[in-house]
Parts: sequence; C-alpha cells; structure tokens
Amino acid sequence: MTGTASLMTRASDLRLYLWGQTASAFGSTLTATATSVVAVTVLDAGPREVSLIVAGATLPALLFGPVLGTLADRVTRPRRTLVLVDLICAGTMLLCGALALGGLLSVAILAGTAFLLGLSQVVLNALYFSHLRSLDVGDLSRARGKLQTSELLSRSVAATVAGPLVAAVGATLLFVMDSLTYLFSALSLRSLRSQDRRREPAHPRTGLLRELRAGGAAIRANRLLVAFVVYAVLSNVALSGTIAQRAVFMLDTLQLPVALYGLPSVAATLLAAVGTMAASRLLSRRLTHRELLVICLPAAGLSGLALPAAYGPLWLAMTAVVIGTALPVFFSAGANLAIVGVLSDDVGDEFFGRVSSLMLSVATLAGTVGALAGGLAGERFGVRGGLWLCQALAVLAALIFLVSVRRGRLDRPAPAPGASPSVPEPGREAR
Repeated sequence: MTGTASLMTRASDLRLYLWGQTASAFGSTLTATATSVVAVTVLDAGPREVSLIVAGATLPALLFGPVLGTLADRVTRPRRTLVLVDLICAGTMLLCGALALGGLLSVAILAGTAFLLGLSQVVLNALYFSHLRSLDVGDLSRARGKLQTSELLSRSVAATVAGPLVAAVGATLLFVMDSLTYLFSALSLRSLRSQDRRREPAHPRTGLLRELRAGGAAIRANRLLVAFVVYAVLSNVALSGTIAQRAVFMLDTLQLPVALYGLPSVAATLLAAVGTMAASRLLSRRLTHRELLVICLPAAGLSGLALPAAYGPLWLAMTAVVIGTALPVFFSAGANLAIVGVLSDDVGDEFFGRVSSLMLSVATLAGTVGALAGGLAGERFGVRGGLWLCQALAVLAALIFLVSVRRGRLDRPAPAPGASPSVPEPGREAR
C-alpha cells in the first residue's frame, strides 16, 4: 500500500507541475507575442526600437548566466526558489498592466520588462532538471517529454489569441492574464507533496570561481560541445537579427493583418511539438544524439530561407512566412533534444546548471549582437535585405558544423586527463 500511495503521489505531483508550467508558458507567450505588436502598432516602434526589446530579453543570460547557473547548482531546495521567481514575475506583469491602463507604457518599459523576464528564465532553466528529479518521476526523459509537449501546445494557443486580443482590447488585459498564470504556477508548486530536496553532490563544493571554471572545463573537454557552441554563436546572431525585423517585415513590408500576426508562431510551436516527438522516435530507434544534430542543424538553416522570400498576395506571403518561421523551429526542437542528451550523457546532472548557463551566455552574447545588428541592417538595407543577410548566416553556421563533422572532430570525447576535484572530470554523473 505504501508503494502504491507513493506512486500516486508522484503522479499527482507531476500533473500539478505540468499544469503550472503549462499555464506559465501560456501567459509568457501571450505577452511576448503581444509585446512586438504593441511596440509597432501602439508605440510606432521601428526595427531599432524592437531590437532593443529583443536585446533586453537576452541580456540577463549574458550578464548573469554563468554566476546564476553556478549558484543554481548549489540550491538544495529548488522548488522554493521557483515559487519566489513566479511571484516576482507576477508582480512585474501587474505593474505593466497598470502602466498600460494609464497610458504610460513605453519602449523602455517593455525592454525593462523583457530584461526581468529573461532573468527569471535563466534561473528557471538552470533549476529545471534538478527540480524535476526531486519529484522522483521515474522515467525522466518521458516526464520531460510530457512537460515540453504540454508547454508547446500551450504556447501555440497563446500565440493564436495574442494578435486578436491586442486588436480588440489592448495590452492591459494580456499583462493581467500573464500575472494570473504566474500566480497559478506558484500555487501549483506550493501544492506539491514530494520533498523539496536536491540530491547531494558527488564532489565537495569549492569556491564560486572554481566551480565556474569547472563548468568551462567540462565544455572544453567535449569536442562536440565546442563545435556546437561555434554553431550556436553564428545561428543566434542570425536568429535574433531575424526576430528583431520580423514584426516590421510582416506588418509594414508585407502589410499582413494584425489578427494574423501570431499564426506563424502557432505553426512554429505546433511543429516544435511534432519535432520533439519525431526526434524521440528517431533516438529510440538507435539514432545517436550526434547523428540527430547532423540532420537537424542544416535543415533548420535551409528552411529559414523561405521567410525573406515571402512575396505576392496575402495567401502566398503568409504561407512563405509560416514555412520560414515554423520549419526552423521544427528542426531546432529535435536539435535541442539532442544537445540536452549530450549534456546529460557527457557532462552529468551535477554540473548541468553551470554548463548549460555558460553555453547559454555565449550564445546570448551572439544573440544580443544579432538583435542590434538586425535592427541596423533593416534600416541600412531594408527589412527584406536584412532578413536575407540573417538567413545566409544561419546557413553558414550549419555548413561550418558539417565541416567539423566531416573532419571527424565529433567522436565521443575521452575523459579529461589530470582532472582534479576543483575541475571535475566531464562524464562523471552524480550517483
């Protein structure tokens, strides 16, 4: 009976966590999708102003990612930290709603809000797997798949309704709804019955700087991760540059209706869910994580070329935008599943927070440059020309990754020689 009760508790906790994360993803996507629309249609923002909002969301990972990731590896009660983050985000969105209601909203405020939400995402991402493990869900991969699929579907619904809601009622309601979803997420976390404790680390804690260096050593010792970081730098420049110009391209250049603005995001999130399931099936059929990366990364770069090629009547232009936005996300979802598998296999959960945050910070530096450069490119060469430059860079990033594969640099890494307790040997997972 005790075992059955424990199993029921784990299942109930996983459902509660799933509901909370799904609600939070819904509200966050609703606001994120609406922010660019509000900036362009209400505040008359151009490519440069929109790029500042995009940059605001990416700066936290750049400025604080490595330190927060290292600190996250030290957190012994991850759930309590996640609840605190949800409450801070809820208060921020309520403040934005009040400012929107009073007509005081500005591009600077939207950029500041994006910065704070980006900071919360760094913490959430670093603690995600440690908290999921604390729920004792059994099959971690299957639980992660359920959560990711639910969040993706929730994001697709949010992206569908964001445009029409902005056109109908404005930004105030959206910010308030986002605040309520964060509160629901916090309540769901507080209702979990499993113990909020993290497993003890296999290696003794040292100074913050030494632990941070250990994360860097784990990346440098893995040739595949080094190659992927190079790809991530170039592709994130291209991606952020594209995002910075996409709203202006769709609403001003193509003159698409505001009500259709969220359609590409809907298709992208739905295809991301499909891509995750397809990647899981491929991996279950003994396709390796490395082989999946070789398939997905070039496909993501090539499929993005459809976006700047969008032209013609409404149906044709919209089709091209959907393809150029959604297909790269489909393949990127598979690549994300693959690289997380590489991190889990070759680095280990004990260092997941700092290693993933270090990689995120490097990619974010490129993304910040890309967001600003995308805005400048859109003004210098026109939005369509700027998008062509971004997509060409994405293809180049994939080609460089393939050249690394061809040169045989992506074999499974050997253990790092001379590893010391302050620089743990990559591949040794905490037991």
